[in-house]
Amino acid sequence: MILCAGLLFSSGLLAAQTPDKSWTLDDCIRYGLENNITVKQYELAKENQEITVETTRFSRLPDLSANVGQTFYFGRTPDRDGVYQDQTGSNSSLGINTSVNLFSGFRVTNQIKAEKLELQAAVEDLSRAREDLSLSITGNFLQVLLSRELYQISLDQLELNRRQVEQTQFLVTGGKSSESDLFDARSSLAQQQMQVTDAANNLQLSLLALTQAMNLPHVEGFNVATPDMEEFTRREALGLEQPSGVYENSVKERPAIKAAAFRLEGSEKVLQAARSAFYPSLRLGAGYSNSYYFNYSLAAGLSNASLADQLAQNSAQSVGLSLSIPIFNRMATRNQVRSARLNIKNQELMLDKAKQDLYKEVQQAYYNAVAALEKFKTSEVAVEAAQLAYDFEEQKYEAGRSNIYTFDQVRLRLSTARSESAQAKYNFLFRARILAFYNGESLGGD
Repeated sequence: MILCAGLLFSSGLLAAQTPDKSWTLDDCIRYGLENNITVKQYELAKENQEITVETTRFSRLPDLSANVGQTFYFGRTPDRDGVYQDQTGSNSSLGINTSVNLFSGFRVTNQIKAEKLELQAAVEDLSRAREDLSLSITGNFLQVLLSRELYQISLDQLELNRRQVEQTQFLVTGGKSSESDLFDARSSLAQQQMQVTDAANNLQLSLLALTQAMNLPHVEGFNVATPDMEEFTRREALGLEQPSGVYENSVKERPAIKAAAFRLEGSEKVLQAARSAFYPSLRLGAGYSNSYYFNYSLAAGLSNASLADQLAQNSAQSVGLSLSIPIFNRMATRNQVRSARLNIKNQELMLDKAKQDLYKEVQQAYYNAVAALEKFKTSEVAVEAAQLAYDFEEQKYEAGRSNIYTFDQVRLRLSTARSESAQAKYNFLFRARILAFYNGESLGGD
């Protein structure tokens, strides 16, 4: 009954994992990059910086403003000639003013350069977010492949348990084994069925983790395509490079290094912009104004001048230059320059730290990959030895020259060896993919 239930559960899981499409690693990464919220936030940050650059660039243009006003006078008020008298009147006015910055110590020029460099850094921040997500998806993708292989191993072991029960039943019938051996064999079968259930649950959880990393809304019907693992593993084993060469390639291309370098260069432009406050600034301004006066208390027989006449007589135009010379502003400019210099030093340290971190990461990736490869090779030898031991013990058991306990221990060692080999293989593949990624290769290896 337990065996039937286990087979039904296993077949049901496999049926549920037969979707219309099997996703490759490239498919998963592509979908994740298009739908990840963090990546979209970095895209918005980049667009916002583009707006900042545009705003700074447009600050070079002249400004233009217009004003209109309406004033009512009661009592002693000035007339259109500026003479105060008792009257009730109104004044309608309008004006247009413009000004443009002619010179400000190249402040705007340096600000534009600084903002453009910050935009380039924002682009690299976006690239780094995309790379981090790609690494996360790659790790989850390989975890799915590992969970699937462990699930298949547990199914294979379940089949071995089933054969063990049948063989034990045959030996009991022939009087070569005791009834207790049959009970032990059935107990091992039930325990293996529990392991199959656990492996199936782990596979489902790994699929869920992958879909969540991709921001895929549904896990039902989702499945991944299995690449040619033998070729994949062989290619990765041959592609390991020394950390020094990988670092030389990586330091030129990694977004974190580029972003830090752009921000260092930008901080130097900020310093130059701060120094511009030491220089005089020159602005050109121009304006036009006009007004219309209306007196409500004129004596009989008198009238207000017409609108056309007043607009012709009251118009005023102006053009002027304004030179501002900084003399003392409570050390504000001096301290801004000092802060800008400190920021340059801080950006230099950040760039050095980014390079040091990268070198450490490359070293760790290389030696982790080498260690994982050696462990994988050793685990393959262990699997071969465990398989030979199992085949030999199975022949002895079928001939009645071994007992259920020895046979069961040999079977468990085979299962453990296969599981450890699978874990070592996928650990190596992930480590090798990280190293290849630092060397400038695409993460998609399928």
